[in-house]
Amino acid sequence: MKLLKTYVILIVIVAIFAGAMFALNLHTGPIIEKNNAGAANDKLNAVMPGGSGYEDITATLTARPASVTTVYKETSGLGFVMLCTAESSYSTAPMEITLGIAADGKISGVEITAYNDTASFDFRTKDPSYLASYVGQDSALADVGLVAGSTFSSTAFRNSIVAAMEVMTANNLIAAGVKGDDQILTELIPTVAPGFTKLAEAEGTGNIQKVFTAENGTGFAYIVNSGDATVLAIVNAMGVCKVYDVEGADITANAADVVAEAVAHASATPNKFTDDLTTKVGRMMEGAADITPIALDTFNTVVSAVSFTVDGTTYYAFYSRSIGFHQMDVFFVIDENGAITKMDAKQFIFDEEYFMAFGGMDVTAYKDGFVGITGDTFTGDEVIIATATMTSNAIKESTQDVFTAFNALKGGAQ
Repeated sequence: MKLLKTYVILIVIVAIFAGAMFALNLHTGPIIEKNNAGAANDKLNAVMPGGSGYEDITATLTARPASVTTVYKETSGLGFVMLCTAESSYSTAPMEITLGIAADGKISGVEITAYNDTASFDFRTKDPSYLASYVGQDSALADVGLVAGSTFSSTAFRNSIVAAMEVMTANNLIAAGVKGDDQILTELIPTVAPGFTKLAEAEGTGNIQKVFTAENGTGFAYIVNSGDATVLAIVNAMGVCKVYDVEGADITANAADVVAEAVAHASATPNKFTDDLTTKVGRMMEGAADITPIALDTFNTVVSAVSFTVDGTTYYAFYSRSIGFHQMDVFFVIDENGAITKMDAKQFIFDEEYFMAFGGMDVTAYKDGFVGITGDTFTGDEVIIATATMTSNAIKESTQDVFTAFNALKGGAQ
């Protein structure tokens, strides 16, 4: 009898405990879900102060690039939060960005939730105020530049923000900011002069408002007053100038005064690239004679070009300065048919200890692998150096630019 009573008591206790747990789950379940939602919103609230809730509107948007992964609308009308990515030549994986845009079209906050570029080029370390410089900016981003010493990473970051803002304006969610002529022309530089990397800005003189110097020596860009207009003049390392208006039209033929002023300014800076190339040709090609400099209207990484002869046969040599892990100096000799005869570089690998898996390279075999390649047969696979991705990419750019320069020399497409 006592045993039966004991079982009954145990059953009652279990029932009471089960009922209590069920009741507790009824009350705590929604709390847990709410807390989880709150944790998820913390990431969004960090760039949208005062946010109360968010609706995913990604599927309703058009003209959305892959770099804009998710777009949320803040439910009380404060604005929008966007999850974006950015990737540069230094990226091990896409950079992850959270961007807040207030209802008035100005940036309310921006954070990097995953920085996957090379740590030594982290622009947050080089310029701790850089992210804050975006706050309060509209889609024009008029007062936001790049970070010296972290040009590729900060460019990738800025381009991602630009793409995000364009999604907002294209879908009429915010009003577009207004860009001045100065900003429009400055942003045109990478388009018309893609080889002008790591631009350093300085004040100009005379009609020149601003001077941009390419740190790799490929040339100069100038914002110039021309009558009632403001124009962009670019001068490459070979002294050739082109002028563009705010619409991006080439107006060189009608801008003689601008050309003269820009070329005069650029020529004041000593340029020894042709001397270096002439010396290199003498070492690469025994019997080289009649070495003659050539000025080309290309604005990529090619800083010098010459023609020369060996036993009566004409060849062309090119000197390219692309950016790999450090500054690259790459040389090519091309025959009259457009095939590479010789290829060399001052240095292929920098800081070997940085490349943990680098097992060395057969430099002679690597250079010989370029011989005979033309612009039509070049695939890009020829440039690959195991584990040295940045150097490989730089040599690829140099090779492509040299073929572009050769085509320009021969009157082909640039």
